[in-house]
Amino acid sequence: MNFKDILKERIHHDLGFDFYRKEGYPYSKFKIIFKESATIAGTIFVPTIVKIVEEEFFLEEFEESKKYKFEILKRDGEQVSSKETIMYVYANANVLLKAERTICNILSELSGIATHVKEILSKINTSVFLLDTRKNDPLFRPEHKYAIRLAGGKNHRSGFFDGILIKDNDIAIFGSIKSAIDNSLKNSKFLTKIEIEVGNIQDLETVLSDGRVDAILLDNMSVKDLKRAVEIISQSKKHYLVEASGVREEDVKEVSKTGVEFISMSSLIRRARYIDVSMKVDE
Repeated sequence: MNFKDILKERIHHDLGFDFYRKEGYPYSKFKIIFKESATIAGTIFVPTIVKIVEEEFFLEEFEESKKYKFEILKRDGEQVSSKETIMYVYANANVLLKAERTICNILSELSGIATHVKEILSKINTSVFLLDTRKNDPLFRPEHKYAIRLAGGKNHRSGFFDGILIKDNDIAIFGSIKSAIDNSLKNSKFLTKIEIEVGNIQDLETVLSDGRVDAILLDNMSVKDLKRAVEIISQSKKHYLVEASGVREEDVKEVSKTGVEFISMSSLIRRARYIDVSMKVDE
């Protein structure tokens, strides 16, 4: 299953098992309007949505119909003001009526995420990168990660297939930090980095003594402990990527001053507010 298959499923759940026709509907012009200020994200998916709706859910007509087209006024990553039109879409009116909700939902969700990430980035040390997490629906994860990158954030691993993170459960299962690292190294692929989660200074010192991982995740530590942990890591002969997690949004500014390079936050997605977007006939 690829991204287009998932997108098709979203549309399918909206349009059901019926078939649709263009006959009796004019070739029309619709406009996409943002009803509030935001960072735009999701316009790149609009042509694909319209194409899927037309080609997968509409019957072919006896007479060839005019092709859909797009007039883009603002693109992904740009700022939009309230009541501003960002795009005109030209196609058969019934096609656009059937595509409207999926288009607005995706623009609303992704623009909400991008706007939220921008707001958080404006509060923190510019040398620190914001990372997403896997605490979201994996079927929509590529869309969410795109919005986060667009706003200036960075992407953490997408799943077990593109990175190894040794967590507290792994350590509990294998009995020790060393045994958990042994297992991860035994099963890791070439060029795959290994990160380990630690929640206290004692475990951090054990990891540094072992010296085999590439990155260290400092989980749910106070600002005071984060500063101490960063200082201890800096005294190591090896360079480690250092990430802080379990960070509340109200604490992110102080955490960004501790010396960590990355801050991962599930709230980048979970606390993002949907943006009000509409798609109307341009009269």
